[in-house]
Amino acid sequence: MSFDLTNDSDEPESPNLPGVSAVALRRARNGCITAVSLLFAFLVLWWLRTVYTDLLWYDELGYQGVFTKILVMKIWLFVGGTTVTAAALIVNFYFTFRFSRGPSTLPVTEETMRLLRALLVAAVVITVLTAAPVFGSAAAGRWEVFLLFLNKVSFGVSDAEFGQDLSFFIVTVRMLNFVQVWVMGILIVSVVMSLFLYAGIYGLRGLNFFLAPRMLKHIGILGGLLMLSIASGHVLVIYDLVLSSGGLVAGAGYTDIHARIPVLWLMTAIATLGAAAFFASHYFGGLRLMAGAFSLWVIMVLLANLAFPALFQRFQVDPNQFEREQVYIDRNIEATRAAYQLDQVEQVALPTVGDIDADVVANNLPVIENIRLWDVEPLQDAYNQLQFMELYYNFLNMDSDRYILDGKLRQVLLAARELDPENLPADARNWVNRRLQYTHGFGVAMSPAIGFTPEEGRPEFFIQDIPIRGEIPIERPEIYYGESPAPFAIVNSLAPEIDPSGNDLHYRGEGGVDLGGTFRRLAYAWQFADINILLSDQISSGTKIQYRRQISGRVKALAPFLTMDEDPYPVVDGSGKLWWLQDAFTTTDRYPYSTFTVSGFNYIRNSVKAVVDAFSGEVSIYVMDPSDPLLQMYRRAFPELFLDFDEMPSELQAHIRYPNGLFSVQAEMYLRYHVTDTQVFFNQADQWAIPEDSRFGRRGVEVHPSYLMLQMPGGDSEEFVLMLPFSPAGEKKNLVGWLTARNDGVHYGKLNAFTVPKDPQVHGPSQVEARIENDPLISQQFTLWGGEGEGSRIVRGQLLVIPVGDAIIYVEPLYLQSEALAFPELKKVILADGSNVVMADSVGEGLAMLLEGKAPSDVVPIGSGVEGQATPNSEDLRVIEHAVTELDEALKDIQEAVERLRESLEKDPK
Repeated sequence: MSFDLTNDSDEPESPNLPGVSAVALRRARNGCITAVSLLFAFLVLWWLRTVYTDLLWYDELGYQGVFTKILVMKIWLFVGGTTVTAAALIVNFYFTFRFSRGPSTLPVTEETMRLLRALLVAAVVITVLTAAPVFGSAAAGRWEVFLLFLNKVSFGVSDAEFGQDLSFFIVTVRMLNFVQVWVMGILIVSVVMSLFLYAGIYGLRGLNFFLAPRMLKHIGILGGLLMLSIASGHVLVIYDLVLSSGGLVAGAGYTDIHARIPVLWLMTAIATLGAAAFFASHYFGGLRLMAGAFSLWVIMVLLANLAFPALFQRFQVDPNQFEREQVYIDRNIEATRAAYQLDQVEQVALPTVGDIDADVVANNLPVIENIRLWDVEPLQDAYNQLQFMELYYNFLNMDSDRYILDGKLRQVLLAARELDPENLPADARNWVNRRLQYTHGFGVAMSPAIGFTPEEGRPEFFIQDIPIRGEIPIERPEIYYGESPAPFAIVNSLAPEIDPSGNDLHYRGEGGVDLGGTFRRLAYAWQFADINILLSDQISSGTKIQYRRQISGRVKALAPFLTMDEDPYPVVDGSGKLWWLQDAFTTTDRYPYSTFTVSGFNYIRNSVKAVVDAFSGEVSIYVMDPSDPLLQMYRRAFPELFLDFDEMPSELQAHIRYPNGLFSVQAEMYLRYHVTDTQVFFNQADQWAIPEDSRFGRRGVEVHPSYLMLQMPGGDSEEFVLMLPFSPAGEKKNLVGWLTARNDGVHYGKLNAFTVPKDPQVHGPSQVEARIENDPLISQQFTLWGGEGEGSRIVRGQLLVIPVGDAIIYVEPLYLQSEALAFPELKKVILADGSNVVMADSVGEGLAMLLEGKAPSDVVPIGSGVEGQATPNSEDLRVIEHAVTELDEALKDIQEAVERLRESLEKDPK
C-alpha cells in the first residue's frame, strides 16, 4: 500500500485549456481575410450585376437619368453612413483597448492567451464589419427622405399649434427623426460593445471588472452623447404629437398640449442635465453620478411621461371632454377634409325623391340604356368560358369604361385576353415553351354593360373572338405587357412565338432589353437564376428579354415613391392599338391632425396617371394634380419623369377614370367627415355607413363603388360616374345619400355628395333586398330555381342604386350558375322603386311593369286637383311603351348588324 502525500501549499495544476500557435493563428487570420474578401467580392459583384441589369432596363425605357439619380443618392448615403459608423466604432474601440490594456495575471499558457485575444479582436472586427454596412444600408434605404428634404417646397399651410408649414412635419421632422434614431443606434452599439470589451479585457488580465478613471471618462462621454440624442428625441416627439392617434381624434389633443408637451420639455431638460452629469462624472461623482442621472430619467419617464398624462386625461379632460377637445376636434375635421380633398366635395340636398314615371324614363333614355346588368365577377367567369379561345389564355380582370359606338356613349365592360402559361398541359411546360414561344396575350373582349342574349343569358359583345371582330378594329392585338404574373419572356429568338393567327411570329417591337452578347446573357442568367438563358442556342443577336411586365410593377419600378392603384385597365384607341392606364398616388403618413386610414397613410392625391403601351412596354407618366406639393418635390427631383396632362393623346384622355382606390378611401372618410359641426361630430349623431346587400350567395356583403352612366343635376347629357350609396350608421338601413366622382372632360375629379330627405325616408339597399325577398312572386321563383336540383344555384348580383331624374330605381341582376362549372347566365332582372318590386326578362320590360303595376290607390284621378302629383294615365303608358320599344329595337339592330358582320367574315376567303 502506498500513499501520495502532497504539500497543501502546492497550487493545483491549471486545466489544460485550448490554445493556438502563432503560425496557426496567422494562417487562420489569413484564411478569414480571404473568406471575408471573397464574400465582399461576391456581394460587390451581385450589386454590380443588379446595377448593370437595372441600368439596361431603365435605359431601354429612356429613363436612365431617374435610375442614376436614385443610385447616386443611395451610394452617397451608403458610403457616408458606412464610413461614419465604421469611424465611430473604430475610434471608440481604439480608446477601449488603450484604456484597458495591461499585463495579465491569468494562469494560462501563451497559446491559450493568444487564442483568447484573437477571439476578442475577432468580436471587434465582426462588430465593425457587420454594424457599419447595416447602418449604411439603413441610410441608403431612406434615400427618398433625403431627396424630399433636398427638394422641399412649401405646402402653403401652417399647422395650428406650432405655426410651422406642413412641409416641416412631412419632410424635415421625418428626416430628423431618422437621423436621431440612426445616431442613437450607433451610440448604443458603442456603449454596449465598449462595456463588453472592457469586461473581456479585464477578464483576460485576470482582474475583477471595475471602471478605472480613464474608462469612466470614456463611458461618460459615450453616455453623455447618448443622453443628448435622447433629449433631441424628446424634442422631436413634441412636434410629432400633431400626428398622434391615441386621443379622441387624430392629432394633438388637450392632454397632449397641456400635459404631454410640458412633460416632454421637462424630459428634455432632465436628459440634457443627465448628459451634463455623464460628462462631469470624470471630475466628481463618478459612476454614482452616472447611475443617478440615468435613474432619474427612467423614473421621470415612468411617472411624468406615462402616469401624469393618463391622470390628467382622467381627471381634467374626461369630465369635460367636449369643452376641452372642441378646438382640437375642429382642427382634426379641417385637416382630414383637406388631406383627403373632402373639402372640395360639393354637397347637394335633393328636395324630393319620387317614384319612376313615364316622363322620367322618356327624359333619361341614355341612362336607362346603359344600366349595368353584368357584375365583373360573373362576367369574368363567362368570358373565361366563352372567349378564352386557347388553353394558354385567360381573363384575369374585368374593367368598366365608356366608348362612343354608333354615335352614342355606351358603358362597356372589357378584359384583356392575357397569357397564362400555367394552363398549359404539364408535359408542355418546358423552358422553350414557357420562355420563348408562349410570350404574349392577344386582344380584348368587350361587352355592353346591359346586353345579354335573351335565350341563353350570355353576354353580348362589341369585340370578341379570334380572329378579332367587332365594333372597334384592333390592329395590334399582341399583349406583351399586362396583368399576367408571367415573370419574363425572351422574344425575337430563333424559335417562333405561338400566335393564335397560326403564323410564325417574331417580335418586331421596341420592348425589351437586347440580349445579344455573352456578358448580358450571363448577367440575366444570374438575375433570374436560369442557366438556360446562357446556354440556349435559340438566342440570337436580335433577341430581347422582357421583364417587369406587370403594369403596376413596371410603373412602380420607375417611380418607387408612388403608391399604385390596384386596378390598371386596358384601353383601345381609335387606331386599334392597346394601352394600359395605371393610376398612382402620392401619400404620406405625416399630415398633421389628419385621421389615418387602415393602410397607414393620412394624405393622398391622385397626382399622376401612367400610360403603358401593351406591345412595347413604353411608359409615360402624366401629371393630373400639379398643385400637389409632394408631387412638386418629386418633379423637382426627376423633371424628366413627368409629362403635363395636355401631352396625353386625346383618345386616351377620353378614357381616364377616377380611381376606385382613391374614391374608396375618400368615401370611407366621408362617412364621418361629411360633418363639419364639432358638436354633432363629437356626438356622432350623423355618422353614416356603407350599406350591405346579398350578393353572390353571401349575405351582408358591403356595397362597393360602381361605375355608372348618370345624368348629373344641371348636366345636359349622361356622364360616366363613380358612385357609392350611404346609409345611417347602426341598425337604420334607409338611404341617406350617395357620393359621386365625375370622370369626363373638364368635370374630371369633381366630387358631389347628394343627400335625400329624411321625411319621407328613402329605402336603402338592405331594405330593398328585404323587399325583394318578401315579394311573393320573386320568392316563389327563388324557391323554384333552388328546387331544380343540386346542379345549379341562383346568384344575385350587386344591387345598384341609380338616380334617374328626380327618382331612384334599384336594379339587381339574377344569374344561374352550375355547381360544377363557373359559367353564370343572366336570367332575370329585378327592378324596384319606392313603391313596387318587379322581376322581368329585361330592363325595358321591368320599367313597363313598374309603371303598370302601381296600386290603384297610388293613382290620382284626372281632375282631382292635387298639384304636383304624377298622374300615370294612358298617355304616360304610351310614352313609356314607346321608349321601351325604341330600346328593344336598338338592341335588335345591334344584334342584326353583328350577324351580318359574322356572315360577311365567313364568306371572306381570307
